[in-house]
Amino acid sequence: MACLSPPCLTGTRQINLSCMQIREPWPLARTKQRRREFAWVFDGVPENSLGDGLEIGGGDGFLGSLLVPYCRSFVTTDSYRPRLATGTTTAPVLRRLVCDATSLPFANGSFDFIFSSSVLEHIRARPAALAQMHRCLRPGGVMLHIMPSRTWKTLQLMFYYLHLLLGGLDLALGWLTRPRKQPAQQVAVGQRWSDQRNWELSLRTVLREAIPRVHGEFSGHLSEWRGFGARPWTDEFRAAGFDVRKVLLLPLYSGYGFGLHRLRAWGERLGLSSHNAFVLTRRGEAATCEGLSWFAPATSGPSALSS
Repeated sequence: MACLSPPCLTGTRQINLSCMQIREPWPLARTKQRRREFAWVFDGVPENSLGDGLEIGGGDGFLGSLLVPYCRSFVTTDSYRPRLATGTTTAPVLRRLVCDATSLPFANGSFDFIFSSSVLEHIRARPAALAQMHRCLRPGGVMLHIMPSRTWKTLQLMFYYLHLLLGGLDLALGWLTRPRKQPAQQVAVGQRWSDQRNWELSLRTVLREAIPRVHGEFSGHLSEWRGFGARPWTDEFRAAGFDVRKVLLLPLYSGYGFGLHRLRAWGERLGLSSHNAFVLTRRGEAATCEGLSWFAPATSGPSALSS
């Protein structure tokens, strides 16, 4: 089983953090959330068992760096060049490519394993993107897509203004306690998640976010809440020619880094999940190799489709 704690990439970036905050800085909180999600899905999967892998919307390569040990070869893609380029690495098993999910530059049947995390909800032309993934997936291959759930959407709206309030307090504390010149901290790409945005708090940020935005490519918050259900995603995947072999319920969190660990554990015992992981095969096919069978055994069927 691959180790999830050591850094897997050698690229670095400059990250400045406030001297004092009520909450943990968002990049650190998001890193912990993503590592925990990743462990829930991949713990127990043998190394080098997933064949040739492809990541859609890989960003700076944080999750790709965790996936590399499980694959024979691995390509991470993103349509935004600055985000992908910042995470350059010399790891020979990892390729980085700037391309759009609706026009993947790969031959038919190039990959055994296709992965994305919190990406598909941001793609407006999802049928075209799914058609490209279907084309690039080998017979017997597996796709695994992680998407926000209705629980996540509910928590996003429920705690939004508490998030803004604490953000304002963090901003005030930063003004009072920040040293005149902050030392830059070198962080390996594989150690900390980043989407290349500047997460340092500012009054302009707090004011600009006074009204919650729709997260993905949906017409409004209600349509997004409906679309984040497991059943609508399942219907969309089936319409694209895939079988949904399994739906994995992933850890619960608010998305704001509040650190309410006891409340989170209580919610998880009740079966609440902030993200769902959908395990797909091409229609009528079964996973063919050891690692892929871990996700989609021949007897598996869809679960948790009402959430």
